[in-house]
Amino acid sequence: MLALKNPEIVGVISGNSTEKATIHNRTSSTLIYKSSGESIYCLRGKRYHLTAGTVLFIPENESYSFEKISSGESIYRLVNFHAEAKSSEPQLFDLTHLESIDVLFKQMENLWRSNDSHAEKYELVSLFYRLISILAKSEERKYTTSEQKEKIEPAMEFLKQNIFDSTLKISSLHALCGMSDPTFRKIFVSKTGLSPRKYVIRQRLTQAKVILESGEYGSISEVAHSVGYDDPLYFSKHFKEFYGSSPSNF
Repeated sequence: MLALKNPEIVGVISGNSTEKATIHNRTSSTLIYKSSGESIYCLRGKRYHLTAGTVLFIPENESYSFEKISSGESIYRLVNFHAEAKSSEPQLFDLTHLESIDVLFKQMENLWRSNDSHAEKYELVSLFYRLISILAKSEERKYTTSEQKEKIEPAMEFLKQNIFDSTLKISSLHALCGMSDPTFRKIFVSKTGLSPRKYVIRQRLTQAKVILESGEYGSISEVAHSVGYDDPLYFSKHFKEFYGSSPSNF
């Protein structure tokens, strides 16, 4: 998910794409909006297909190449900036459903060209934040689709089989689905309503309660180990936080 803090805009321009070019270690981050035409951008070994209505985020200090693949005009609009970024991964956003994006980039370019007063500078930053907000909402919609949720099924199936294993590494679940950890966590929360860690804790404590209610156990330590806790004290702490009573009192 694209998250930026303290942005400093250093340029807003538009133009007609050249046939092809290579950029080395660009000095700023950029958001490139494709107004018309098609281009292929290659960076970090991946190809990003930009068509009308798409936006590509490229982090600063990045080297990449691009090639125009459509005939006729291929208009781009872009904003260059410096910012504290939570993620430095390139991202492609599909905003084909929003005709207002083209207008938004034009407004930012007009303000950048004039840039005569503090009020205009503040307005430019305001429009930039509006753009980031639109991109963030676009990502949220993508994460909550059923197709995206299906992509974490390998991790869900793995949890079914191994959730009571004390060696389970929650931080490695995203690798089972072939996606980044932040993306995996976003989809996981959308599907279950809980973070992966809280989901595992809930499942373990729910099972522990079943065991305690059955009376078929030798000690609290045995219950703790059976649901994936190596440390009985840590188990008791979680159990009391979850149920409001310690396992022994329960």
